[in-house]
Amino acid sequence: MTYHFDRRRFSTLLVGTAIAAYVLIALGTATSTTASASTCTTWPSCSTGWTVGPLTSGDLLFWGHRAVALVTGLLLAAAAVGAWRLAVDRRIAIPLWLAVALYPVQVAFGAAIVVAGSTRASVAHLALAMVIFASLLVALVVTLEEDAAADESRATHPAVRDGGVDLNGGDKPNAASEPASATTDSSPTLATGGFARLRQVAGAYLTLTKPKLMWLLCLVAVAGMGLATLTGESVELGVVVATLVGGVLAIGASGTFNHVYERDRDRKMDRTSDRPLVHDLVPVRNAVAFGAALAVGSVAIVAAWVNLLAAALTFAAILYYVVLYTIVLKPNTAWNTVLGGGAGALPALIGWVAVTGSVGLPALVLAGVIFLWTPAHFYSLAIAYRDDYARGGFPMFPVARGVLAARRHVMLYLGATLLAASLLGWVAGLGWLYALTSIALGAVFLRSVVRQYRTESDDAALRSFYVSNYYLGAILVAIVLETFLFA
Repeated sequence: MTYHFDRRRFSTLLVGTAIAAYVLIALGTATSTTASASTCTTWPSCSTGWTVGPLTSGDLLFWGHRAVALVTGLLLAAAAVGAWRLAVDRRIAIPLWLAVALYPVQVAFGAAIVVAGSTRASVAHLALAMVIFASLLVALVVTLEEDAAADESRATHPAVRDGGVDLNGGDKPNAASEPASATTDSSPTLATGGFARLRQVAGAYLTLTKPKLMWLLCLVAVAGMGLATLTGESVELGVVVATLVGGVLAIGASGTFNHVYERDRDRKMDRTSDRPLVHDLVPVRNAVAFGAALAVGSVAIVAAWVNLLAAALTFAAILYYVVLYTIVLKPNTAWNTVLGGGAGALPALIGWVAVTGSVGLPALVLAGVIFLWTPAHFYSLAIAYRDDYARGGFPMFPVARGVLAARRHVMLYLGATLLAASLLGWVAGLGWLYALTSIALGAVFLRSVVRQYRTESDDAALRSFYVSNYYLGAILVAIVLETFLFA
């Protein structure tokens, strides 16, 4: 029986090759930052002959890296053959052949690291690995887009369209394709009893603070503190508590001001039509005073119990989210999510500064991871709720540029996030737990984005959104465990 190599199999092969290239980078950084780098001084074997040699815990990581290198090389060769057999477009062939051409050079640098212990070779080895992964990701994105465009059943279906039109025949989450809440009465019933009314109002004030954002941003700050311990600094419990309390209050202040400023747009959107200020559960004047009190309290606590630089960064984070993102960027540009990502990245610096009193390179790289992760994370949600955002008058990227362009940016920013996460492991000297966590969740994240191309449903976009949370949460926990418990 003749094996038929079609486009679907080719794109699947590219997915596997890209994941293998990323696994190679993650294992390589872990190998270079742990004792396993010194367990093998010959190449390609760790002994004088063509044998594996004695296996220790360090050897397992080192040999895992070499095994993945072999698998990646074989997958690259198979992808090159597939591209030749299918006569793929130049936009696919050029980045793929670039990866194929660079791979033996990258392997040679790896051998130089082992045999000669060259530091320059180590830098070049990592840089080339990242270029290879980036090239494969570009080839994968173009392949997936061409496959989606060539699927006539989707392209000709009357319910399918790109941009602000339903991509799955009306299967919109929360009925986002239906008219806004003006057609239905979603107003909450006001409580009449004293305790019940107090509980309702307290819940409304809590909602203003956007508590769902707090756990992840606080985890970013804790990860920043953990990285700071790698410099030899110790962390006092009081500093940790004050930093987190100040951070929670700062997040609450930012969320409250966001609710105040967007209350008129929130009325037009199903997703936000139940917010407290939409239904006057909290007077606007009270909300402004509440937000101001939270902001002052957050800065005061951090200034008094942490340090002044951390307090200044906390205040900057509030201004960034409220003024730059909420008022300037979000209602006016499709690049609001990308440019606004700095607000979520600042807690990484705040956590580091809380421990050291100054800004360091690992904290900057962690902030870079968060900055790049933000569009990869949020664009999936914006795809699913694009009609809702359009009704609210927000030029989110899927609304302004279309779903296909947004999906492309999700994939490319995801690739940049994975590379930045690997760079963090290399710069900070993180070990096997961080590497394995990055590999496992990074592969799941990438696979979820590929699924968006192949199913083109809002449910698939929402799954990517949730997976992105799991990915970031997992690698942050891995940082905390490695720095606080396993260091």
